[in-house]
Amino acid sequence: MIRKFSILVMVLVFLSCQPVLRTVTGIKKPQVESIHSLKKYIQEESLPVDLAHNFYLSAYTAYQDLAIFRDSLFRLPDTYLFNKNGGYVEETQMCLVKKKEDDSDANYYDMILEDQELQFNEKSISQIEGFIIDQHGDSVRFPENQNIAIVLWAKFMGSKKNRKILKTSNQQLKDSNKNIQIYYLNLDMLNFWPEEEASIE
Repeated sequence: MIRKFSILVMVLVFLSCQPVLRTVTGIKKPQVESIHSLKKYIQEESLPVDLAHNFYLSAYTAYQDLAIFRDSLFRLPDTYLFNKNGGYVEETQMCLVKKKEDDSDANYYDMILEDQELQFNEKSISQIEGFIIDQHGDSVRFPENQNIAIVLWAKFMGSKKNRKILKTSNQQLKDSNKNIQIYYLNLDMLNFWPEEEASIE
């Protein structure tokens, strides 16, 4: 049996994500996690994650479902942005984790949500609702008429990188004038996923 981590690496290779591959090759002994272990990790490492707004993938196949939003160029770290109509805002730089420039007064996320050319997309937040769950294992439904950001993170990225990414994303999102509601999506493999999905004989 190929270990579950090997399968995760295969998914990331298949999805052609060089930034993710650089992360994967630098991590040490990634583990299959539980929701409890991830909540404990957030608390012990004092990560800036709102537990009530932290969600999880419901199955191994969700990696591929999530990658569709980046045209199969799965990236980590990343932030997925949705406008008030639930439409996915497909920013051209392909990775919405941005630190505010010292010489600029503009908020990066404000500029994206104000760019009308980025607001018309067939991909919607309802598609993501189909493969993520909350801390109780229930399906997630996002509020309507609300700008929404979903920040991707994973324990296997390491505490230092997670803290930096989450702090950077949170700062600009909270400073936005667009009243963006922030959610978090963990990408670690979970212990309740169907075994046949996470292993290959």
